[in-house]
Amino acid sequence: MANTTKNQEDILREIRQNYQIVFSSKEGFAVLADLEKRTGIHNSTFDPDPYKSANLEGMRAVTLFIKSMLRQHTEKKNG
Repeated sequence: MANTTKNQEDILREIRQNYQIVFSSKEGFAVLADLEKRTGIHNSTFDPDPYKSANLEGMRAVTLFIKSMLRQHTEKKNG
């Protein structure tokens, strides 16, 4: 079980590093800025139509996920 957990941690660390490499370039910054505008991460996703609202929230969630992968990961250590 410990090996599986370690392996998953390594995979997540590698994926996070890949996101950071891709989005730290000039082009990556431009794409991320475009996604922020297109997906409305700084706006409310409310719409009277629940399907449209869900669609808007889904688009917003993708950009928020990318941004979360770009933040420095700080591991909590017990002790």
